[in-house]
Amino acid sequence: MPAFTYVASLIVAEVIGIAGAAILGSAGVAFVTSAIALGLAMTTARLLGLTGGGGGTAQDPGVRIQLPPATNNKIPVVYGTVNTKGTVTDARISNSNKTMTYVLALSEQTTSGTFTIGNIYWNDQLLVFGGSGEEHIVKSGTDQNGLGDTNNNFSDLIRVRVYANGSDANDQIFPAQSTGNTATARSLLDESDANYQNYGTVYAVVQIDYNSEKGVTGLAQITFQVSNTLNNPGLVWYDYITNTRYGAGIPISQVDTSTCLSTATTSIRGWSDTIPANQYLSDTITSSTQVRYQINGVLSGGDTVKNNLDRIVMACNSWSTFDYNQGKWKVIPNRAATAGELSSAFVFDDDNIIGDVGITATNLEDLYNQLEVEYASRKIRDQNDYFKGAIDSSEMNDLEPLNTLSMRVDMINNALHAGRIGLIELKGSRADLIITFRADYSALQVEAGDVVKVTNNVYGFEEKLFRVSKMREVEDEAGGITVEVTALEYKSTVYTDETLNDNADVPGSGIPTFGGSASLPPPSIPIAATISTTTPSFSLSTTIAPTSTGVDEVQWFYSLSSSTGFAYLANEYPATGTYAGGSTVTDTVSIAQAGTFYFKARTGLGSRYSNLSTSTSVGFVWNPNDYGGI
Repeated sequence: MPAFTYVASLIVAEVIGIAGAAILGSAGVAFVTSAIALGLAMTTARLLGLTGGGGGTAQDPGVRIQLPPATNNKIPVVYGTVNTKGTVTDARISNSNKTMTYVLALSEQTTSGTFTIGNIYWNDQLLVFGGSGEEHIVKSGTDQNGLGDTNNNFSDLIRVRVYANGSDANDQIFPAQSTGNTATARSLLDESDANYQNYGTVYAVVQIDYNSEKGVTGLAQITFQVSNTLNNPGLVWYDYITNTRYGAGIPISQVDTSTCLSTATTSIRGWSDTIPANQYLSDTITSSTQVRYQINGVLSGGDTVKNNLDRIVMACNSWSTFDYNQGKWKVIPNRAATAGELSSAFVFDDDNIIGDVGITATNLEDLYNQLEVEYASRKIRDQNDYFKGAIDSSEMNDLEPLNTLSMRVDMINNALHAGRIGLIELKGSRADLIITFRADYSALQVEAGDVVKVTNNVYGFEEKLFRVSKMREVEDEAGGITVEVTALEYKSTVYTDETLNDNADVPGSGIPTFGGSASLPPPSIPIAATISTTTPSFSLSTTIAPTSTGVDEVQWFYSLSSSTGFAYLANEYPATGTYAGGSTVTDTVSIAQAGTFYFKARTGLGSRYSNLSTSTSVGFVWNPNDYGGI
């Protein structure tokens, strides 16, 4: 048994006792071991000498990759917004062997939460779907790796519908119910059995017409942007720990709901919904209203319950634990104590400490001072990205060697969140004092996670703050009850909200940025306007961001939706020179088909391009036949 698991097992025995182990059974004890181990997994475990800085790991196979049919495949669980490919669970051939219909399971249907579908990709091409009545039919694809070139080979050959928790028309989530373009999944599969329902799953039905000349000969790597409104860490933790189909199946009566469902900031739900200061979007100017913690990731149905719970709580800097006094599971956020909690903190001193006080600290060469957090980035369709940080050199000790804390957090998808989690771990690892002592029965009111004050003349402590990590009840020879306490040094600065930017650059990549991430911010929302009643064209205008460097190109993108499916439309180049920051650019364009369109724009300078602008919120009604046709 690994040292860390062994020590965690000893903690279980000490915390819950033999009687508690008998109540929980072997599976319950294993889960408690995991829960306590998780609380120690990063900073605490390192301070106790139980683990070292581990490197990043590859994405969990079977979670985001596309899998062919197999009896041992597991359905993942999606929380928040992710890009995932699904698992083939059924296939039918029809239309004189010219049409293949595939069913791909994307996620378990969670107990609560509403699923929606965003962008859909065919290999590296963003699929563009048709207009009214054809929202399920692919019309083209937009290359995501080049200049946004349009590929029309897919036109009318690929059809996609997505369903949640059933196969009836009212279970369809893509195209959305509001389009009125719905069908039963059974009709697409020529399935006559009314019991074919796929209850409890979110799945896609993809139909492909064979066409070798256009390169459509089978199912490619198809990626779905799946969103589940169930993304608050407290609600996610509660859903997973209580669900009997895909989770731990813990009875609700054995869960302390005040720690996960309450909106108070002492609960992980309320704490996660707070909005930290000093966080900015990719332009480094616009303040972000992103909440502190949000779950955006996939749990593998093939992994253990304990590992999946570990992933959830790691992504919100908290830990699961079993409160033996209550007989309930709960989740404890690792946060700064409030002024009220500090003022009323329990005091340990010579009046209630029995015997010696032990202190341990970290060796100089073991201190972490640099950080690398691996995460699945929403900016690059959930491919691996890295947040890098470091302790300010002024805070480092003399002759302290460079030492990187490497970690991976599976259930987050942006640099703001990754940085927040990683910096707390990094700074917390340097608050390296561990204190151990025995106290009288009055300490029974203290729980793991509490911040306490310790006064001790030998070490010069005057109500020094520590956070309790372990409490162990001990019966002495006279039958009296004493408590062994293990606590970690507490510093409020560990939880300071540092300045973070949700940056499009990859730090440390070695690729020069030529002016930095702020040099090409996206332009303003485009404005569309009709030019005349006789010319089958219209104008698009956008304003270059005032902070932008000069650009030599503006690109326009259009879609029949305000949120997805934007395809490249046209370019605008200056006659001479460049467009300066703050200038307005107007272009004359046209679209061959009729519809209500939405637009985005981006700027370019050489081979560099800004992010796309925000979409127009009001659709532009266009019919070229009204203006003489094209």
